[in-house]
Amino acid sequence: MVRLAKFNENNFIDSAIAVAAQCGVGAVSMAAIAVKAGAPIGSVYHRFDSRNAILARAWLRVKSDFREEVASRWLGGDTWAGVHGLLDWCRRKPVYARFLLQCADSPDFSSGLSEELLAAVEEEQAALDACFVRCAETMPATTELDLDHMLLKFVLIDAPVAVVKPYLTQERPIPASVDAMLRASHDAVRGWAAHTTHTNQEENHALFHPA
Repeated sequence: MVRLAKFNENNFIDSAIAVAAQCGVGAVSMAAIAVKAGAPIGSVYHRFDSRNAILARAWLRVKSDFREEVASRWLGGDTWAGVHGLLDWCRRKPVYARFLLQCADSPDFSSGLSEELLAAVEEEQAALDACFVRCAETMPATTELDLDHMLLKFVLIDAPVAVVKPYLTQERPIPASVDAMLRASHDAVRGWAAHTTHTNQEENHALFHPA
């Protein structure tokens, strides 16, 4: 009878995500991954040649999941759907959310990766960036492209992350009141942006079509 392997790559990727989410990316080592998985350290090295390779695979898994479940909602330009999707994702997958928070504050771990794995990381980031760009393209444009992108990033990412971060880092449930708070912030910023766009358009019209 063929003996099946007790541990596989997914066991170690899941363990790396859990360690990073709990203790930070700096705490991720081959030994820590082995302990978390309850596996011999040799089993980890048998499947991955470095901690960075495991971290890259972990990053790909979490980032791809975020893109498919959250960033995909940006494509139609419904920014509140994007914010609501982020809240839902954080509630259902707090370990993944904490992993991304830890990665945001960590040194680059992409050094030493194989060309294939590095290309996959870059491709995934490009796919996520494309979701943001396509959302920006649906927005009424002001005269300042940088301002458009800054406001969109604030609405979709910066404000929601700032609000949920304390709950995630303290491993507390995100209360329902957060939804109402972020909806008010979202609507206020979008309303201000729409007013600014309208004012700029009127000023440009007056400039080029004087009475």
